[in-house]
Amino acid sequence: MTMSASNHGRQRGSSGSIGESGCLIVDQAGTILGFDEGAESLTGWAAIEVVGRHKDLRLVRTEGDGEALPIYEGDLTVPDSATGTRELRFNCRDGRTVLVEALVQGLPGNGDRMLVRVLRVLARSAAPIHVDSLADLDPLCGLMCRGSFQLKLAEEYRKAEKSAKPLGLIVLDVDHLTRVNDKLGRQHGDELLRKLAGILRVTVGDETRIGRLGDDEFGIVMPNSGRGDARQLAAALRSTVERFRFFPETDGIPQVTLSLGAASYPADADNAADLLQRAQEALHEAQSLGRNRVWCYLRRPRVPFHAPVYFDGGDPLLVGYSRDLSPSGIFVQTAAPIDIGMRCAFTFPVPGHDGSVHVIGRVVRAVPPETHEDANRVPGLGVEFEQFGGPHDRRAIEAYLHENEDNSRRPESGVLSI
Repeated sequence: MTMSASNHGRQRGSSGSIGESGCLIVDQAGTILGFDEGAESLTGWAAIEVVGRHKDLRLVRTEGDGEALPIYEGDLTVPDSATGTRELRFNCRDGRTVLVEALVQGLPGNGDRMLVRVLRVLARSAAPIHVDSLADLDPLCGLMCRGSFQLKLAEEYRKAEKSAKPLGLIVLDVDHLTRVNDKLGRQHGDELLRKLAGILRVTVGDETRIGRLGDDEFGIVMPNSGRGDARQLAAALRSTVERFRFFPETDGIPQVTLSLGAASYPADADNAADLLQRAQEALHEAQSLGRNRVWCYLRRPRVPFHAPVYFDGGDPLLVGYSRDLSPSGIFVQTAAPIDIGMRCAFTFPVPGHDGSVHVIGRVVRAVPPETHEDANRVPGLGVEFEQFGGPHDRRAIEAYLHENEDNSRRPESGVLSI
C-alpha cells in the first residue's frame, strides 16, 4: 500500500498523552501485553484482538479484502540506553497503514517488558468513510423511538459479541415528571423532555446512540464501553441535569433530577434483551433508594480473593496479588505502572478450578504506591473484565463467588465500584 503524507505528517503532535497518542506494552519476545484506548483509536484494532498474541501472529481483517497482515512492522528491541525512539508502521483494521514515531522505554522487573508510547503520526493512508442513517424518530424529542433503539441495541450487541468488545447501556428516568405536568400542564412537561433531549445530545455527543423508551424514560447505548464508562457518563448526566434550570424559580417547581441505571456486556448479560432488562433493574434500584442517583446493576457483590495475577502470554509475568473479585472485575495489589484505560491479558488461578482462568481486562482504577501523606493506601489496579478466555473461565469465577457469598463486600455507596 502506498503511503501518503497526512495533513499532520511530520508535525509534532501530542507529547505522549495515553488517551491522545496511543500506548502499548510488549515483551522482548514480541508478545503484546497491553493495548490502550489510544492505540485502539489509532489502529482500529480492539485490545482483545491483540493482547496476549505475538506481534507477528498475522491477523485477518473482518472488512475489505480479508488480507492477512501483522499487527505492526518495525524493530522494538530494547535500546542500550533503555529509552529510544523508533518508527513503526501499524496495519489498521480498515485497511489504512499509519507510520508513527514512538518512544520505547524498558519497564522494571523480569521479562524485558517495553512501554511503547506513540509520539506523533508521520504519515497515513486514507480510510473509507461510512455514513449511517437514522429513521423512526420520536416526534417530540427527535430521538430514536423504542423500537428503533432496541434494533440499535441488538445491532451493537452483535458487533460487540463478534469483536469481543464490551457494550455499555444506560437507562434513565426523569424523577417525578408528573409533578410538572400537574402543576404547569403537559405542554411544560413536553418542553422539559425536549430540553433534556438536547442535554443528552450534547453530553453523549452522538444522537444515533440515544432513544426515548417511554414517556420519560431514555436509553443510551455505549459501544466499546464497560461498566466504568457507563457509570462515568451517567454521573455526568445526573450532575448536569441537577444544575440545569428548566423553569423559572417563580413557577414553584423544584429542581429536575434523574435516576439512572447502568449495565454492561459481558459482565452483566449474555444477550441484548437481558442487557436492557439489567439496566432497567438498576434504574428501579436507583429509584427505590431515593432517586437522583446512579446505580450499576449488581449481580453479586465482591468477595475477598487472594491469588497471584499474571500477564497472560508466552511466559506469564507476575503483575501482583489480588485482593477481591466480582463477576465484572478484580482488584490487583501491585506497584506496576499501568495507566487507566490500558487493556491487558491476565491469568490467575481460582480455587476449585482446574488450571487458571484467562481474561482480557481494562484498567479502570489506579492507586499509586503509598506516600508519607497517606500510608494506609494500598497500591493497585482495579480491572474490569471485558472478555473471558472461554465459558469455563466465567463459570469458574461464578462458582467461586457463589461458594463465598457469605464473605461478600457490598458497595459503600449508591454507585457500584469494582
